[in-house]
Amino acid sequence: MRRSRLTLVAVCSLVTGACSFATGAAPPSTTSTALTSLPQTSTTTMAATTTTLPAVAVELTLHEFERLATRGGVTISVELDGEVAGAVSDDAPSLTVFLTEPAPARFTYVDPDGRPTEVTWTQPVDPGAPHGTVVQPWRDVEGTPDRHVLAWQSQGDTAEYLDRLAAAPEVTVTSPLWWSIDAEGELRGGGDAAYVAASHDRGVAVWPAVQGIDADGLHLLLTDVEKRRATAQALADAAAALGADGLNIDVEGFRNEDAEAFSMWVEEIAAAVREWGGVVSYDLVPKSDRWDVTPVELAFWSTAPQRRRLAAAVDYTVLMAYDQHNRFRPAGPVASPLWVEELIVYALRFADPHAVMLGIPAYGRIWDPNELDAPRALAIGSMAQRDGVRTPDPQFGVDRVELSDGRFYWAEQDVVADRLAFVAEYGLSGWAVWRLGLDDRSLWDALP
Repeated sequence: MRRSRLTLVAVCSLVTGACSFATGAAPPSTTSTALTSLPQTSTTTMAATTTTLPAVAVELTLHEFERLATRGGVTISVELDGEVAGAVSDDAPSLTVFLTEPAPARFTYVDPDGRPTEVTWTQPVDPGAPHGTVVQPWRDVEGTPDRHVLAWQSQGDTAEYLDRLAAAPEVTVTSPLWWSIDAEGELRGGGDAAYVAASHDRGVAVWPAVQGIDADGLHLLLTDVEKRRATAQALADAAAALGADGLNIDVEGFRNEDAEAFSMWVEEIAAAVREWGGVVSYDLVPKSDRWDVTPVELAFWSTAPQRRRLAAAVDYTVLMAYDQHNRFRPAGPVASPLWVEELIVYALRFADPHAVMLGIPAYGRIWDPNELDAPRALAIGSMAQRDGVRTPDPQFGVDRVELSDGRFYWAEQDVVADRLAFVAEYGLSGWAVWRLGLDDRSLWDALP
């Protein structure tokens, strides 16, 4: 039986993560710049004649990929039957290939230097089906995100924490930093059940945090399998005993050689917390195709995390979209909106947007031109009270303010609403503020 010739059009959206297919009759002379159409041929073997069916043209067309996937020279490679059929990109948003029968199509992000990334997914494509859909398996295509407003708590006692919480009624989740991994790889600290109960009385969930930033200490913990597993269980048990609703993993700065063990540790924590119904979140150091933590010897802070695996392990990834500039990278804003959007775009290759929360800084930095390696961090409300001469800075989209004593800062307080707007634009699950005590009403009033 002769198969009719069809065109299968796939409209792919990285906002939803779906590629929707629809078919229709192809013109008799369908051609492609990527592949050559396969003609009908006949072969004779042992007096039997077989006919190769005409190929079906399959057109993969970009829709919203240009905003989320192909910025900065990123492409999406399309592979059929183990061979690269071509790629889609901002400059070439469609690709036509030809199939004679159903075949698996593999999509892979390729970075601007031509290197395939770890982000890849496969879906069978049947050119004979009237409709089909390619969906990245980690995408929640139809659902709507639960909206959270998380605020970390640090540097204070329970009474101070509760006062800060009372001043920010918009907060739905509080995350006090109660435990840490020390330089010897040991778990230290303890929580406060009274704070948990008082937060619950206010209708606020509690995801206490474990912190760690010492690479040597983390190496000692992560390479000792017995200790690693015991620590994961100890954290889960401690949070449960306090009556908490989940656990926040604020552990950063592990080296590349410890990345695999770190992912296993997060998976172990998540499994233990879920045994009692808790929520697990992980705080992710930012990265993009153009931005890593500096200096070079500290780049592992952003390169080591196995982003796709970690996103799969936890309920929420918290993208810490701040510290664009600091003493290692002077001088500029803590989090310009253009940079924040770049980080979101990169992160959404690895995670469902409904499971991503956007980290928001409640601070900025004042710079001394004679001591650029020692900027002073200030609460965002305090910065707004320092008048100076404003100059628009088109590089960052944030005004630069020159003070009378020669110091300067970027008016971070002016762009809080711009950062927060990305949550709705990209369908994220909410915001996470670092930290209570640095905030003021201007931040909370900017919430959509």
